[in-house]
This record gives sequence, structure tokens and C-alpha cells, in this order.
Amino acid sequence: MKKITGSKWAHEPWHRTMFSYKIKKKLFEKQTKFQLLEEFETEGCGNLMALDGCFMLTDMEEFVYHDMIVHVPLYSHPNPQDVLVIGGGDGGTVREVLRHKTVKRVDFAEIDDEVFKAALKFHKGLVGWVGDKRVNYCFSDGCEFIKNKKKEYDVIIIDSTDPVDIGEGLFTMEFYKNVKEALKPGGCMVAQTEDPFYDAEFLLRGHNKIKNTFKNSAMYLAYIPTYPSGCWSFTFGSDSITPDKIRNKKSGKINTKYYTPELHMGALALPKFVQDLIKTGKSAIEVKGKKAKKK
Repeated sequence: MKKITGSKWAHEPWHRTMFSYKIKKKLFEKQTKFQLLEEFETEGCGNLMALDGCFMLTDMEEFVYHDMIVHVPLYSHPNPQDVLVIGGGDGGTVREVLRHKTVKRVDFAEIDDEVFKAALKFHKGLVGWVGDKRVNYCFSDGCEFIKNKKKEYDVIIIDSTDPVDIGEGLFTMEFYKNVKEALKPGGCMVAQTEDPFYDAEFLLRGHNKIKNTFKNSAMYLAYIPTYPSGCWSFTFGSDSITPDKIRNKKSGKINTKYYTPELHMGALALPKFVQDLIKTGKSAIEVKGKKAKKK
């Protein structure tokens, strides 16, 4: 269990870096059954949620992550009606899914209901959909929840924490095979797969297992200030479709803050170092340990 440090600043150490938000006060702290949950009021970024010492979201910046994990797969599918969200306890992913007119059912499988309770209190902009009858709440382990699901979902979204502790099971080959079996013919999935700068190993773990599970896979990126390096990856998988075409015309245009059809396509164009990473399995940007000479 890690804890956010600092009094006037909330600090998250990550490898050889430090990420910080200036805070007004700490709002909440609770050790749940699974993790340490903290909430802060920041200077200028709204409220900040942290789990086990890692920043999860701020009110100001959350829209980037939630737009990109949802709208890329839901616009890639021609008619997404039944959707499963695994993780995403803050409610933001479910919020964006429900904006699609085609969606008739959302199963929301989150292991830690305390995260959702915190969102209800401290992040009301994420959970305005509460009461929508299309949503089925399933506060349970997503790995167990999906085991007996067969051909039920058009889209499955894996909005997990980092692949350690309670999030580790969501990065296994067994889990991705269960995801595949839970998809209807023509279905697709997407998972967050970490950042390519500091967590290349985690990125490859998720990306390669999705690639080895589905006939079609693709990585795309988004700029998310809350997370290490600001560069974050998502990996798409399907046996039938690819994410390089917008097929869902029925949802129409949604008034998003980050996602656009043009960005949908552009996000699939990976920087050379990311292409090399997923091709070779080796990072081209590792620090060699030598100090730069002063001029």
C-alpha cells in the first residue's frame, strides 16, 4: 500500500520521476478491502482521486481518458448495443458509453464499490447517469464475472488500474481468452495498456496478449496529463473488425471534449519509438546511466 505524500502538494513518485498537484486540502482517506483510497481538492483541477498512491483522475482532465477508451471502440463497431465495462469504478467510462443512442445495456463490473461511492460524493460529473435503467451494477471481480459469459457483448471495455495487485488478473492470457468468448460475433474490446516511456514492460504485456488472442489488434495513444509521461496507450482487439473505420452511424455526433472522428484515425498513427517497441519488444528511449556533459 502506497500513500500520496505532501501537504501543500500531492506527490506521486513513479520510477525515476515525480508527479505533483497543488492541493487546497485532503478531503477523504479510506483503506478499502482492496486498496487505499484518497481524495484531494486541488488548486485549479477540481478534485483528485488516488488509489494506493497513484493518481487516477482529476475533474479537469478525466475527459481525455474516458473519451478515448470508449468512443474509439463504440464508433468502430457498427451497432453497439450490449456493453461490458470491467473496472472503471469512478463511473466516467459508463457515462461515455451511455451517450451512444445504440446502447441498450451496460454491465458495470467493478471490484471495489468504495471507489464508486467516492465518485458519487466527490466527482458528481462522472456519475450523473446514476438511475439509468440500462446499467446493471455488478460489484465483483471482473475476472470471475466474465468467466461464464458467452457471446453476450458487442463491446467490452477494460478500464483497469495498473497490472499489479488487484489489477494484475486483468492482464493475463486466460482473462483475454474469456473476454474473447464473451464477445458476440463481430464484437470488439479495448483495454488501457499503460505508457510507453516508463512502463514499456507493462505496455508490452497487455498489447502482446491481446495481439495473440485476437485476429486483429491495434494500439492507439492519447495525451493524458494525469498519468506518467502524459502519453497513454490503449489496445483494441477483435476477430472481425479493425478500429481504422467509423462504422457506427446510428449514434450520430456526440458533443465530446477530446474525441473527434479525425482524432480517432490520428490516434492510430504511432510514433516511431512506439512502433519499434511493440515490434521488437525493446525500448529505444532507455536512459543509459551516463551523465550528460555540461557545456
